[in-house]
Amino acid sequence: MPMDLPDGVGQLMITESAGSIQASSRNARGVFDAVMGAIAATVQTNLAEVGTLESEAVQRIKATPMASPAIQTDK
Repeated sequence: MPMDLPDGVGQLMITESAGSIQASSRNARGVFDAVMGAIAATVQTNLAEVGTLESEAVQRIKATPMASPAIQTDK
């Protein structure tokens, strides 16, 4: 059934809908930023923590003696 709206009511409804869409987008960006911050913190924590096995392996590599430099003799 058709309905005639008074002047300004349609404009008011469009303005309210646009505001709701913008608010929803702003909230979604806020959630996205929070999640990305949590992921970044987790990655940083995981990279900062060196476990026992990794630490031992690194120490063994560092303790491995290097070969002495090759010395060239003049002919």
